[in-house]
Amino acid sequence: MEELQSLIQSVSDASYAEKLGAFLDKHYGDTQTRPYHNWEHIHQMMALFRAHQSQLHDADAVLLTIYFHDVIYQPLYTNNELQSAERAQEWLSKTDLPTESIRKVYEYILSTKTHANHTEDQDLDYLLDFDLSILGSEPDRYRLYSEQIRQEFHEVPELMYREGRKRILGVFLAMPSIFKTEAFQHQYEQQARSNIEWEIKALDEPAN
Repeated sequence: MEELQSLIQSVSDASYAEKLGAFLDKHYGDTQTRPYHNWEHIHQMMALFRAHQSQLHDADAVLLTIYFHDVIYQPLYTNNELQSAERAQEWLSKTDLPTESIRKVYEYILSTKTHANHTEDQDLDYLLDFDLSILGSEPDRYRLYSEQIRQEFHEVPELMYREGRKRILGVFLAMPSIFKTEAFQHQYEQQARSNIEWEIKALDEPAN
């Protein structure tokens, strides 16, 4: 969180950065209800952010979006991205960040709902690829991820979960390319499709 706190301190003050850190930790630190959408996910995205930072035009906006994009996460709700975007706007509006930067973060967070980019903004392409990189992880990590997502939706009956999850995964497979940047297509696309096909097959198998 050092990059975030350094950025917030530069446009606000140290005490405000600490308060923001506590707010984020309250949400991302909840590993009981968030087996996947917790600090581990944010740290994974930050590792990719650092690796590709030189390719970004507005790295600060991407950084802020990473930290805020899943701050509100209730698996059964459909407006998590909107709520997260609103929390980002509330916190960032009390800093000296330009209004256009805050608006960009707001719009970026909303884009993580559908993972669609209807603009020519390359930074958004990278952000969305960071978020979906887990799909192209090694098989063992992907299996753990699929288990973690099921745990987050533990309130959903098994058959309903399987059908819903298969629909979501099918959307990814139907895409000409899951990843938007050439770098991620080259590194993750093939493995992502293999992982998704494995999970769909597993979801079709009889429950134990």
